[in-house]
Parts: sequence; C-alpha cells; structure tokens
Amino acid sequence: VNQYLPTSYLALVLYNRLVEMKTKIAIACDDVGFDRKEEIKKYLEEEKNAEVVYDPVKRKEDGFNNFARHADEMAGVIQRDACRLGIYICGTGIGFTCQINKHWGIRAVAVTNPYSAKRARLSNNAQVIGLGCRVNDLEYTKMIVDAWYDNAFDFATARENSKKNLLEAERSDNALLTKPEDVRWNMGFRPDDEKSEG
Repeated sequence: VNQYLPTSYLALVLYNRLVEMKTKIAIACDDVGFDRKEEIKKYLEEEKNAEVVYDPVKRKEDGFNNFARHADEMAGVIQRDACRLGIYICGTGIGFTCQINKHWGIRAVAVTNPYSAKRARLSNNAQVIGLGCRVNDLEYTKMIVDAWYDNAFDFATARENSKKNLLEAERSDNALLTKPEDVRWNMGFRPDDEKSEG
C-alpha cells in the first residue's frame, strides 16, 4: 500500500474493482454441447467478469432439438439490448449460427480457432459465436472465447473498410429482413450514439 495515498482513495479503488460493470452475455447449447456450455459459463462468470442473462438449457434434455427456438430467443435478447453478446455450443456451432443469422442485425459466426474468433469481432462486430465441442477441447475453446470476448469492436480504431462493410450489412438487412419493432439499439452497425437506418 502506498503510504502517500489517503486510505479513502484506496478504499474507493478497491470498491470500484469489486463493482466493475459486468459484461452481459447470452449462452445456450444443444444436448451435445451441454457439458461444455456449463464449463464455458463457469469460465465466463469466474474468469471473464461476465453476467449470463440468458441460459435456457438447465438440463441436457432442455437442449434436444431446440436450436432454432434458442436462436430466435437469443436474437431477441440481443435485439432488445438485454445483452450484446452470445455464445452457442453444440457439435460444430454451424447450424445455430445459420439460424440466428436470419434475424435483423445479428452477425453470428461459427469459429474453430482464436484468430477467426478475434477477426469475427474486430472485422465484423459479430455479436454471436458458435462453438463446436466435437471440434475443440475445453482449453482451446477458452482460447477461442478469449480471442472473441477480449477484442471488442471499436469504431474509433476499426479499419475503415470494416466500418463500411457494417453499413453495407445494415443496408442488406434492411432490404431483405424485417426489423422488429422492439429493437432497442443500433445492433453495432454504427457507433452507440448513432441510430440505425430502417
């Protein structure tokens, strides 16, 4: 402890660290991915300062043949701004990401390595990743989660091409998909202080 700092200042610093804002996140799985989902959920909460706000699969059976419903629900949770990130775990992560990408404003990618996970976020501002428990072991999956979770898209420093691609994606979503009335944010197409088109 620095003897020159007032005790009240040190107490304030410690308090701020304890109550740091948690990143809200959604997580779901099928029956195949249930055990890995539980491990990743624990990792997110204990190591990554995350607060899981959506987790519909409490038992392995809850994940059986429900990936489409979970994709629809997770998309809604993100669109309504209950959280801005989501993870789905199954055998490969592919089917779920195909389904959730049908929703306005959602950008989801099945990823199998840390570099692709990092670029999904930094290049595309992808809110959702699909992970395969049959593709990677737990420790490598944690590395993938870290690469995506720890590399937030920042409009101030992002590549100009990435920002232009997001605007093009917004135009495409507006042309091809119906924007729900209860969307409460711009879905990361633009900086937080800008409204989305459509």
